[in-house]
Amino acid sequence: MDLKELPRTCGLRPGMVVVLMADLTRMAWRARRSGHAFSAAGLLDAFADVVGPQGTVLVPTYNFDLRSGEAYDPLRTPPITGALGIAAMAHPAFRRTSHPLHSFAVSGALVNEFVQADDVSSFGPRSVFALLREHKAVQVAIDLSLNDSFTYVHHVEEMEHVNYRRWERLVLHVSDGSGPSVAKEFKRFAKRHGHSNVLHDLEPLLVSADVMRQLDVDGTAALMIDLDGAHAAVANDIRNNRARSIHHFSLDLWLRDTLRPLLRSRGASRSAKSLLPHAAHQGR
Repeated sequence: MDLKELPRTCGLRPGMVVVLMADLTRMAWRARRSGHAFSAAGLLDAFADVVGPQGTVLVPTYNFDLRSGEAYDPLRTPPITGALGIAAMAHPAFRRTSHPLHSFAVSGALVNEFVQADDVSSFGPRSVFALLREHKAVQVAIDLSLNDSFTYVHHVEEMEHVNYRRWERLVLHVSDGSGPSVAKEFKRFAKRHGHSNVLHDLEPLLVSADVMRQLDVDGTAALMIDLDGAHAAVANDIRNNRARSIHHFSLDLWLRDTLRPLLRSRGASRSAKSLLPHAAHQGR
C-alpha cells in the first residue's frame, strides 16, 4: 500500500475539505508485512498533498470524557482518540480547534475559520461540525467501522433536538500555558439513561442514498462519506423513522447507567489525568 496513492484512490481531489480518521495499528502492521514504510506523519502529508493548498484536512483530537471541574490545556492535553490525533497535534502544519470535548487538528486553507469556531456545544450551529457541512466536507475512515467513526451523527441529533438526549452544563478550567486557567462553561447534549448510538442499520441507508462508499485499497478498508448528504439521510431517519437507524434503548443499559454513579467513585477522567504530572511539576 503506497500512502501517497491512498488519498487519490479514495477519490480525493484538490480543494476538498477532508476529515481523516484511521486505525494506525492495522495500517502499520499491514505496511510492515508488505515491506512498505509507514508513519502517521506520512499519512497526514499524503492527504494534505492531494487536497493541496486550497484544501483542508481535519483530524479528530477529542477529549469527550472530561467532567465538570476538570482542567484542559489545548497545547498539552493529548486526545483520547488514538495515535493519528496525537501525530497531528505534533505536526507543524496543524493547529487545534478550541472546543475541549470535540476538537480537531486542522491544516490547510480554512484553518483559521475552523480554529475560530466558537460554540458552547461541540455540535451546535457555530461548531466545527456545522462548518464541515457548510463546506461540503467528506470523511475518510480507514480500517474503522461507521459505528466507531461517525461522530458527525451527534451534530444531526442536536440540530434535530432528539428527545433521547438532554442538556448538561459543565465548567472546565481552560489554559493555553501562557497564564492562569480560566473557568469556561460548556454544554453537552448527553444521552439519557438506557440509550445508545448503534449505527449498523444506518450503513445501508447511506449506501443506498449514494452518500457513502465502502472501498478496499490493497486490503485496507476505507469509508468515504459525504457529510452534507449523510446529514440529510440521518435527519430523515430522525423525523420519519423515530431515529431507529441510529439509536437503541435497553433496560439493561438503563440499569447500568442508573447504578454506575452509586457503585463506583468517580475519579479523574483519562483526559484530566494526562495533565496531572504536568500540574504537579508546575507546582514544585
